[in-house]
Amino acid sequence: MSSLIYVARRLALAAPLLLGMSLLVFGLMRVIPGDPAVVVLGYKATPESVRALRETFHLDEPVPRQYLRWLGGVLRGDFGIDYRQNEPIGRMILDRLPVTLELTVLAALVAALIGVPLGLLAGARRGGAADRASLALGLVGISIPDFWLGIMLILTLSLAAGLLPSSGFVFFAESPLENFQYLVLPTLTLAASRAAALGRLTRAAVLDVVHRPFVQFARAKGLSEGAILLRHVLPNAAIPIVTVIGLQVGYMLGGAIVVETIFALPGLGRMTLDAVLERNYPVVQSGLLVVGAMFMVVNLVTDLLYGVIDPRLRRR
Repeated sequence: MSSLIYVARRLALAAPLLLGMSLLVFGLMRVIPGDPAVVVLGYKATPESVRALRETFHLDEPVPRQYLRWLGGVLRGDFGIDYRQNEPIGRMILDRLPVTLELTVLAALVAALIGVPLGLLAGARRGGAADRASLALGLVGISIPDFWLGIMLILTLSLAAGLLPSSGFVFFAESPLENFQYLVLPTLTLAASRAAALGRLTRAAVLDVVHRPFVQFARAKGLSEGAILLRHVLPNAAIPIVTVIGLQVGYMLGGAIVVETIFALPGLGRMTLDAVLERNYPVVQSGLLVVGAMFMVVNLVTDLLYGVIDPRLRRR
């Protein structure tokens, strides 16, 4: 029951945060120079046609009324109509959200499978060759921008070697194999810097635990180093690791925009970027609102995992 109360409380706190974010995004879009009607019709459009289109999309109304109209639609599940394609934005989000979610989840898994073991190994053997190699790889990984790594992977593994496609996407339901092939390079691009950061954090968390008395007692009992790491060190170092993974998943939901653009993935991030360039107000507002809501859900799940990892936290 206490968990349900906690979830309800967090959801209640999320509502004003989403409202504030919607206000911020709505205001920023109105500050950006450019008229959506002119962008849609072209700069050679007559003033009459521009005025008619502005009336059609209620752009001639005062800004507060525009915001209340859009917010009221969102509360009813209606995100509005895309200015360019004249398509319901809710359907556009549902079509593109699975691409972003699949990319983010795969990248988070790859980052965790690489970063956590490397950090464990480096922390357990501080000052050794594995530790120095892990620190060097972590520094390089954090320093490489996603766009540069993505371009290099396209040039080497796609254009030069011809091993993997350079752009595009196939849904898993259509062809699981092609879906995997199209996501390999984007996943590696998005996961690389996150794996490096996670490895460094895991190393620091392990070093904080490895010299505690209960670890020394486990060694005195004759347990192997592997058993000590997995049964004693990792569970006690898991809280900061889970925290960083949760934050990374949230950031990747928004940061996927760069990767989706480089690899021409039809995801939510690319849709939002195209909408910004086209001054497509409702698409940008709705896309960012969905990303913000998912970020809050990820944070809530992360907080609930704390109680699973350490039951003592449930009583706090």
